[in-house]
Amino acid sequence: MTMHAMTTFYHLRRSAKAVQFLQPHSVYNNLRLFLRNESSFVPKRVLIVAKLSRYHFEKLREPNLNDEQLKLKLLERGSDYDTMIASHMATKHVKNQVIEVFKKMNIEYKIINRENLDSSNFTWADLILPIGGDGTFLLASNMIFDNKKPIIGINSFPERSEGYLMLPSKYTTRIPEIFEMLKAGHYNVVMRRRIRTTIKGDNIWEPPFHSHEKGRVVGEEKFYVQDLERETRNALPKERRLPWLALNEVFIAEVLSARTSTLLINVNNEEKYHLVKSSGLCVSTGTGSTSWYRSINSVSPQVVKEILRLLNKKEFSNEEIEQICSTFNATLSFNAEELKLCYTIRDLIVNDMWPTPKCLHPRGFCDKLTVISHCYDAGIVLDGGIAVPFNFGTTAILETYPEDSLRALTLPE
Repeated sequence: MTMHAMTTFYHLRRSAKAVQFLQPHSVYNNLRLFLRNESSFVPKRVLIVAKLSRYHFEKLREPNLNDEQLKLKLLERGSDYDTMIASHMATKHVKNQVIEVFKKMNIEYKIINRENLDSSNFTWADLILPIGGDGTFLLASNMIFDNKKPIIGINSFPERSEGYLMLPSKYTTRIPEIFEMLKAGHYNVVMRRRIRTTIKGDNIWEPPFHSHEKGRVVGEEKFYVQDLERETRNALPKERRLPWLALNEVFIAEVLSARTSTLLINVNNEEKYHLVKSSGLCVSTGTGSTSWYRSINSVSPQVVKEILRLLNKKEFSNEEIEQICSTFNATLSFNAEELKLCYTIRDLIVNDMWPTPKCLHPRGFCDKLTVISHCYDAGIVLDGGIAVPFNFGTTAILETYPEDSLRALTLPE
C-alpha cells in the first residue's frame, strides 16, 4: 500500500468511527465493509519456503541407509530421534494443510527449501510464506531485496520452536483462518529494518559461503561468482554492495572462533578509528535485539549478586535479583521499525597493552558503522547463514535505510 493510500485509509477509518454515531447502522456497516476490502490481501502466487528438517538433512547425508539403519545410527550418535521425527512430520503436515487451502482458493504456489533457493522464485511470488522456525524465516528474508514483497511465517513445530518472527502458535492449527484474515484485511504490517552491507577492497568478489557448511553458497550469485576466473574477479569494481540484507544481525569475526579478531572500528563517521581485539563484532537491528544481541549482553543472577556483594549492599533475595536481571535485560531490545543499529564488541580484550578505548563503548547505538579488517581468515556473516570473506585491508560499511526494510505481515495474538 502506498503512503498516499495508507493516509487515505486511516482518514476513512477515522471517518467511519464518526459515521457510526451520526448515520443509521446499515450505512456504518457498508462503510466498514468498504474499508475492510480496501486493505484486503488475497495473494495470487505464493512461494512456500519450507524448513529443511534435520531428519531430511540426515537422510541426504546417508543416502545408502534405509530408515531403520538411519534411526540406529542417529541413536548411536546421541540424537533425539523422536523429536527429530516429530519436527519433520509437523512441518510436512503444516505444508500439506497450506497446499489444501491454496487449492480451494485457486492460489498458485511453489515449494522450495534451503537446497534449491533461486531468486527468480522470489520475484515470481507476491507473498513469501516460510514454514518452519525463525531460521527458515531469516533464510527467506535474505532473498527479498526490497520493501514491497510481503512475508508471513507459520511456526510448524511450536512445541520446540519459539518462532519469534512467525505467527502466534495458535495459527499452526488454524491455517485457513490466516488467509481469511488476510482477505478480510485484519492484519498489520511491520516494516522491520534491515542492515545493508557494502564492502570495499581488492578481494571482495570471492565466493560467498554458508556459515554452517563452509563452501556452500546461497542464492543465484553462486552461478555468478563460482564461474569467475581470478583474473576476472580482479578486474571487477573495488566496491560491492552485498545483495543480501540482514534482518537480525551482521557478525564480523575470524572464522575460527578461538582466534582473536582484530578490527578497526569507526562509529558514525567520527574522525578516528579504534583498533580493538575481541572475539567478534555483532551489529544488530531492532528485530535482532531480542536474539543474539540480547544473549551476548544479558546479565545473569550470579553476576548481579557478585556486584552487589562488592558494593557491600544489603542481602538481596533471589526474587529481587531475578527482578533486577529481568529489568535490565528487557532494556536491551528496541523497536523493530526504528532506523538505528546497535553494536556489541564481543569479549573485548583489555589489558595493559590494550586498554579500553576512551571514545568507544563496548556496546552502543549508531546510524553507521565502518569496519576495516586486520584479520587473516575472517567472514562477514549475515543472520547466522550467508557469509563472505573479510580479510586484511577490506572495509565494510553497515547502514540501515527505509527502502531496505522487510514488509512483514502480522495477525492478532
